[in-house]
Amino acid sequence: MSKIMRGVVVAAAAAGLVSTAAVPAQAAAGLLVLRDAGQGRVAFNDPRAGCSQVRAGFVRVTNRTDAPITVYDDVSCQGQSLVVLPGADKNVGVRHSFSVPW
Repeated sequence: MSKIMRGVVVAAAAAGLVSTAAVPAQAAAGLLVLRDAGQGRVAFNDPRAGCSQVRAGFVRVTNRTDAPITVYDDVSCQGQSLVVLPGADKNVGVRHSFSVPW
């Protein structure tokens, strides 16, 4: 393989790695519904990986995703936690953040 051809292959591979790294990972496929005490709700379709804050708080989780969702009493995914498995509809007490595994 010529030096020019190797350079083209290396550049193409590097460009592919950069574009792949720039795309955020989708960690859970499906619908996640969080409800507050007044039956207001927030829905997340295909929630992203990592920690998400819900400052107003929520007390019930309906997990229709394919991943376990961890809910926290703190806004930064810290403190007391509880795992809501896929397919579950669960009262969780007052919570202010959730995380989706990578």
